[in-house]
Amino acid sequence: MIDMIVFVAFALVMLLLIAFFYLRDKSVFQKLHAYERAIDDLNNRLYELEVKQELAPQAPSEMIDTSAEVTKALQEVEDRLDEKLHEVGEPLLRTIRAIKTLESNFETLDERLSSRLERIESERKISGNNDENSGANETRIIDLYKEGMSIEKIAKKERVPQGEVELILRIAKLR
Repeated sequence: MIDMIVFVAFALVMLLLIAFFYLRDKSVFQKLHAYERAIDDLNNRLYELEVKQELAPQAPSEMIDTSAEVTKALQEVEDRLDEKLHEVGEPLLRTIRAIKTLESNFETLDERLSSRLERIESERKISGNNDENSGANETRIIDLYKEGMSIEKIAKKERVPQGEVELILRIAKLR
């Protein structure tokens, strides 16, 4: 019974951890989506600048300067994006590793609980024979009490505690 309670508590903790990691990952994906929109916006602006550049007559030196500036700006955006992805990726990797560790711990606990349950079931099968004998003891105790024998004498004769004799008699509603 205690093993089952521990198992349920562990399962509840696991569910809470999974929910926490899910919510945390969800916020990370929202941030990534925001970065994607920013990159798309920058690409659109770059496209607009390129279209304007093609339409406007410019001197060759001005075109080189503008192209270099755009390339530099794109490189800065790419560097910042790589940095942000690294910041977001590290916690995700740690989370995945933690989940794998928890899964292996959960499997170990499951194996241990299974072996304990098997042991308990085998013990119950062995003690099942004793339950049949205790039923016979109960009927003898009730019969002896009906014959007028005291609880103390019944307990000594049947070699059971007095409290058990009293309990059997209470259950039988004789006392």
